[in-house]
Amino acid sequence: MSEADEQYVEIWGDRVSMGDLVLALAVTAAATVAAVVIGRALGSSEFFWGLGGAVVGFGASVALVTPKRDVRIVADDDAEAGPPPA
Repeated sequence: MSEADEQYVEIWGDRVSMGDLVLALAVTAAATVAAVVIGRALGSSEFFWGLGGAVVGFGASVALVTPKRDVRIVADDDAEAGPPPA
């Protein structure tokens, strides 16, 4: 599937790919659940293990999902002239 055919949804005023969104959610959820299970097995605070797992999952999601935006900075001739006269 090419990028032109890919489906995007709008979330919080930004357009995101459904495939990337589902991948990021799955990775973060899996890391969080794994961390909670480890915390429970160690008899430690599951809450903090879960928070740590969420942070690790977020980091993995950032590494797996690449940005799709193409940002170009162009010169504005009007900006160089300064503000309009009063």
